[in-house]
Amino acid sequence: MEPGRRGTAALLALLCVGCVLRAGRAQYERYSFRSFPRDELMPLESAYRHALDKYSGEHWAESVGYLEISLRLHRLLRDSEAFCHRNCSAAQRPEPAAGLASYPELRLFGGLLRRAHCLKRCKQGLPAFRQANNLPKAIAAAHTFLLKHPDDEMMKRNMAYYKSLPGAEDYIKDLETKSYESLFIRAVRAYNGENWRTSITDMELALPDFFKAFYECLAACEGSREIKDFKDFYLSIAVNDLKNAAPCAVSYLLFDQNDKVMQQNLVYYQYHRDAWGLLDEHFQPRPEAVQFFNVTTLQKELYDFAKENIMDDDEGEVVEYVDDLLELEETS
Repeated sequence: MEPGRRGTAALLALLCVGCVLRAGRAQYERYSFRSFPRDELMPLESAYRHALDKYSGEHWAESVGYLEISLRLHRLLRDSEAFCHRNCSAAQRPEPAAGLASYPELRLFGGLLRRAHCLKRCKQGLPAFRQANNLPKAIAAAHTFLLKHPDDEMMKRNMAYYKSLPGAEDYIKDLETKSYESLFIRAVRAYNGENWRTSITDMELALPDFFKAFYECLAACEGSREIKDFKDFYLSIAVNDLKNAAPCAVSYLLFDQNDKVMQQNLVYYQYHRDAWGLLDEHFQPRPEAVQFFNVTTLQKELYDFAKENIMDDDEGEVVEYVDDLLELEETS
């Protein structure tokens, strides 16, 4: 091709790209949260990856189109979050039930449950609600998911793509592993190997981290994760340290009153209490166990209250619920 013709072709190409950019910019300016095109709804990460793929293949127009979709999806995600929180914060709180008047804690958590229920319904009606694109978190999340679901084909493909990226190995980690879990597993292995002292040490080290994680969860979340096997931190270990073993056994029985082995251990400790110098105070549960038991008992009462008073969402009502909120917002 002659130099003049090559220059003309380059100018024409640049003009075409400029036209596409102007069209895309106009589309972004006409963005509407209430009438977002359903055919453009997709995960934000997928839209951006499509844009990069088209760019690598020198499909400029398609690349610009997907980049514009990514921008609109990002804005839609942000507006969806704000919409739900704004409407759920403005929702009128019903008068508490008469039976809850003497339970201020249940009334407080009941309000949190109602807000969580409102946010859940609202977000279910907004299909654009997706986690923002964050590569390190995406890699770690995919790896964590595959540890629990190793046969998931879509996630395996995603992980293969992530591993092809430079530096991806630095972000591969299990997000679900907690420090107390590692210590507890190590303690159990020591216990199985009859290394009693090491087992006790690791279990005692696990307890502060466990309580820290639990109470941080209470402080930061609208609901806490159910932990069924907490009693396992209070095993009675055979190291002839009866002054510590007895309160551990009593603490264990707080969470499982029908455990026959621990009941027999406690009877054994009571029988030899004089010979071993055990006092009444040694047969009291550990304070941190009592506190945890009281908190989880209250949570159980709240859970039963929620089961009775908060019904599962009907799928057919979700869209109508969001439409009602939109109409209310427009008239206000």
